[in-house]
Amino acid sequence: MLTIERHDIKKLEDYIERIEQYRKEMKFTRFELLNNTNDEVTNIGMKNKYKRLCNIVNGVDQLLDEADNITKEIIRLRYWECPIGCYEWQDIADYFGISKTSMLRKRDAIIRRLATLIGYV
Repeated sequence: MLTIERHDIKKLEDYIERIEQYRKEMKFTRFELLNNTNDEVTNIGMKNKYKRLCNIVNGVDQLLDEADNITKEIIRLRYWECPIGCYEWQDIADYFGISKTSMLRKRDAIIRRLATLIGYV
């Protein structure tokens, strides 16, 4: 079983929360690579950055494709469209009528799956 630390959870949640920013950064990095105005050392760094961004974007997209409707709703409420009064896991658990512990287990499953998809671990 994967062991994911607190700082890993924050980073993986950031990937989900800021996926649109990562998409833009990936497109810009691809544009820079295609223009090939950099020296070879910088170009290697850009290729590695582009590969990492592709892994993140494709991993989050695959996570969303595989997710059921409840999981998609949890992701939407927590990371993208936080309505007033729905900022904490307890609030989201109350919305679904389950305990906070069950909600955190669901979050852990989402994070573990994302970590596997992007090769984080």
